[in-house]
Amino acid sequence: MKCFTFYFAHETNSFSPVATSIANFEETGLYRPGHGDPRQHLESIKGAGDFVREADARGHDIVVGTCAGAQPSAPCVRADYEALRDEILGQLEAAMPVDFVLVMMHGSMMAEGYDDCEGDILTRMREIIGPDIPVGVLLDLHCNITRQMLAHATVIMPCKEYPHTDFAERAGELYHLVEAAAQGKVRPVPSFFRVPVLGLFETVRSPMKELVERLSSAEKQPSVLTASLAHGFPWGDFPEAGAGALVYTDNDKVTGDEMAAELGRAFFDLRECAQATLLSSSELVERLRHHRKDVGGTIVVADMADNPGGGSASDSTFILSAFIEAGIRDAVLGYFWDPDMVDRAFEAGEGATLELGIGGKVSPSSGEPVTMTVTVKALRTNAKQPHIADGTACPLGRTALVEGNGIHILLNDLRQQPFHPRGFETAGIDPWSSGIVVVKSSHHFFAGFGERASAILYVDTPGTLHANPKKRPYVRIGRPIWPLDDINL
Repeated sequence: MKCFTFYFAHETNSFSPVATSIANFEETGLYRPGHGDPRQHLESIKGAGDFVREADARGHDIVVGTCAGAQPSAPCVRADYEALRDEILGQLEAAMPVDFVLVMMHGSMMAEGYDDCEGDILTRMREIIGPDIPVGVLLDLHCNITRQMLAHATVIMPCKEYPHTDFAERAGELYHLVEAAAQGKVRPVPSFFRVPVLGLFETVRSPMKELVERLSSAEKQPSVLTASLAHGFPWGDFPEAGAGALVYTDNDKVTGDEMAAELGRAFFDLRECAQATLLSSSELVERLRHHRKDVGGTIVVADMADNPGGGSASDSTFILSAFIEAGIRDAVLGYFWDPDMVDRAFEAGEGATLELGIGGKVSPSSGEPVTMTVTVKALRTNAKQPHIADGTACPLGRTALVEGNGIHILLNDLRQQPFHPRGFETAGIDPWSSGIVVVKSSHHFFAGFGERASAILYVDTPGTLHANPKKRPYVRIGRPIWPLDDINL
């Protein structure tokens, strides 16, 4: 059998101050056919690389198109999105005939003039391959599933876990299911139940952990092919943004509709209790002042609102400023995306003492730069960290570890959130040697830091990803939706 595959992913934050162009995709590694071995490139892409491994294991012929992913940020420049899209569509047309298509996208990509890039691409793909060739779509859990996506995909399969540690497993399931559809063994029929909620819902703890377990139980029932929860991406401002329950059956629409509604209502019912307890910067300082000795070990603090993995700049200074003002020491903070200060540190060299204006540069949601006299502790040109999904090396760019006021700050020039302590280690510091580690991440850090942390505190600063949806400048979001509206299902 012959399969065509590609990877095109961007988690778009309608409110992000960070612009998105083709340069963002090139920065994180843009693969084009004919320029190197696609297998080598896809080794570092969770999920997409598993399609190739599955094809090789089955002896299938797989044609790999352009693979492009960028860090979350604002809607993509229209011309750049259209150029990459049309490039991929041209490759698909050249690869015809194919038996099936497997796609990895994010599920919340937007561009200038396009609310639903995934739906746009799938619609144009159907114009090339026709209505009968199966198309499987692997998505991030934080996807906004639209009517257009459902109309043109044979199977849509978001990952189930947050942190997203199950992409390889889901890719294998999707490959098997779409292959079966291509062979005529199954006829996937979708049932989607929209869940009008905006939020972040961890799956490593109750009650979401048990709801994810219900998905696996549901998949064991006769005629059910796959069951998923799409959590939605709450920083996407367009009418179809939001969560949902998605079930595919083998031509059993009645069962699918009932199950999707049951799972969707269960999701809605736990919407409030499933979210993390958040502290303000001042509450964090008080907690650390009065309870740090009682906890012992290393406390991990999540600076959720400045997570570059959701579209923030990763240069906000609210927690850093609060620590300095309160005299809190023995802390390490990272990663601060500040290329100019990285340049300054490299010019000065290791061991140098100099004054830096750290962070606070990209937008008002970054706060003000913090002027500090610091010592350059370590410089690295190739610091890396393991990815949450499969441990493959994830580059951090050039890094500069500086220390001032008893606080270590890890600066870098490649915007990325912390996944694993090894990122700090390769940049020159053991994070567990400090009493406090502040990570600019919402929850993906948990996979690498959670087991060893003596406590985890989630902080909501005024950054781009601040947690209160009622304070976001939504204009086009579909209403009613919780918590903007008081609703029941």
